[in-house]
Amino acid sequence: MTRIELGIGLLGMLALAAMACTAADGGADEEQDTDSIDTDSTVDAGGDSDSDADTDADSDGDSDSDSDADAGIIEMDCSGCPAVGGTMQNMICALDICDEEVLVSQQYTSPFEFTGCTLEDTYEAVEHFGDVTNGLGAQLNGSYALMATGPATGTSHSTACDDYSVVMTDPWTDEEYDIHDVVEWRMILRAPDDAEAIRFRYVFFSEEYDDYISTSYNDRFYAIIESGSTNDGNPTIINFTLCREPGEYFDFICEEDDIACEEDEVYCYIAINTALSDCCWYNGCPDGYSWDVGTDISGTGYECSGTTADSSEYGSSTGWLQTSWPVVGGETFALTFHIHDTSDGIFDSEVILDSFVFLETPEQGTIIVE
Repeated sequence: MTRIELGIGLLGMLALAAMACTAADGGADEEQDTDSIDTDSTVDAGGDSDSDADTDADSDGDSDSDSDADAGIIEMDCSGCPAVGGTMQNMICALDICDEEVLVSQQYTSPFEFTGCTLEDTYEAVEHFGDVTNGLGAQLNGSYALMATGPATGTSHSTACDDYSVVMTDPWTDEEYDIHDVVEWRMILRAPDDAEAIRFRYVFFSEEYDDYISTSYNDRFYAIIESGSTNDGNPTIINFTLCREPGEYFDFICEEDDIACEEDEVYCYIAINTALSDCCWYNGCPDGYSWDVGTDISGTGYECSGTTADSSEYGSSTGWLQTSWPVVGGETFALTFHIHDTSDGIFDSEVILDSFVFLETPEQGTIIVE
């Protein structure tokens, strides 16, 4: 089903930029009424790109070797949460948000009318993505959520879902490249009283690896927070790292008052240009490339091309990453996961989302999980 999205937000901004656009309401017929959640609640998800809130103290690629031993995790009981399937209740459980006092509402939308696939095709809660023996085992509670710019499951990821009839650009960058197959998962959350940070884990995949590094075909995954304790409540991208080829491409320069970044350093949002990515050039990794952790993603359809020169239908991934960000106990905030194709809608990108937790101690930044 479809509806007109009139809310002011990232999707609303895109709609206004296009003069009119249709938003699809994911799982509207299967909202998670078990927790009395209003899935039609609309809160501002958009805003201008703001470089003073876009960076990551640990984006130098240090590994996260001890985060699982963190004693400051605020537990949520997920034992009764159905965490596998195609409903939005399955999705939120797979993300490990299992407390009805935490989740105020959620909504899965797109500003496009999909024709090449359905909006429901682009998400799924699963126990495992790809071969069961690969390196993509669930990080918490045995399952995770998938979001994609095409079909979320299966091994074919070259699908143009929207019909190109609406022209939109990314409001978070100064670039004017068209974006396609945009999907967003927006949650309104209430932090426990003793919370001082959020933390979640993810893997970003793209068919655009590695052919299109430092080009306009730069599919992206954003995690956007709207919180009174961050940037005066303005929408802020919180997942970013150093850039793979900073001399050729970067998204922003860290400013003096930015948190989670080094002043005057250049940074990239999570995309194929991100430094924290497994190298997959068919002729080998460049000299000095130090972030390749060699995550096994076999069976996903995004595997490396290996020695195959024509790697256009292959891909790569970031491997497991972890982003943390400070919040204030008791505050209500919005968290939006956004993924889109850039400059075309054919070669798809996807993200695994898992292990969302609140922490009792402040934490910020994006790091590799080993």
